[in-house]
Amino acid sequence: MNKNCVVKTLVANLYSEPTFKSELVTQALINENLKILEIHDNWYKVKQWDNYISWIHKFYTSTKAEDLPNSWSNLDSKIKDVNFLISYANSFLGTPYLWGGKSALGFDCSGFVQTVFKMCGISLPRDASQQIKDKNLIEINYKSIEKGDLLFFADNNLINHVGIYYGGGNIIHSSGNVKIENLEDNKDLYNKLHAVMCTKGLFNE
Repeated sequence: MNKNCVVKTLVANLYSEPTFKSELVTQALINENLKILEIHDNWYKVKQWDNYISWIHKFYTSTKAEDLPNSWSNLDSKIKDVNFLISYANSFLGTPYLWGGKSALGFDCSGFVQTVFKMCGISLPRDASQQIKDKNLIEINYKSIEKGDLLFFADNNLINHVGIYYGGGNIIHSSGNVKIENLEDNKDLYNKLHAVMCTKGLFNE
């Protein structure tokens, strides 16, 4: 099937299966262009710009030819600057945690990271377990960490959380809500630190 649709609501929830009773796995934003892979009753199985595949109800979309040219598939500002990234991340402070969320209405940890980096023109995968494998990230020692680097956390070697290094021993992340937190003061989280990934190569020098 070679067909696209565009999101017509401010935020649309996307699910693991074609039913509202299934798990909310991610979100799409207004005017986002989605590739339709399959149709089931009133649901589309879609692929987003990050290749993430899930289900969206037709109610939230349009397939009209006149709507599609005005859609976007790669919303970003192209300002590849660490200070801009931190400033943009700050704008979401206090935003509540939402599993599957990637908008100002609610974020999960990886959705927050993906959205913030996207606004700097940097595309990252959707989930933390995928983000840590991004070919453009380089693992470094925690002592070498710099503002804008990514910290990944794990339980039993399974990546389950990610945050952005804020500077001064602090991270900004979505945990309960988007907040700035001193990592070493949060021993439970600090003890789960799995890897630090350098993002320097993603930004303009």
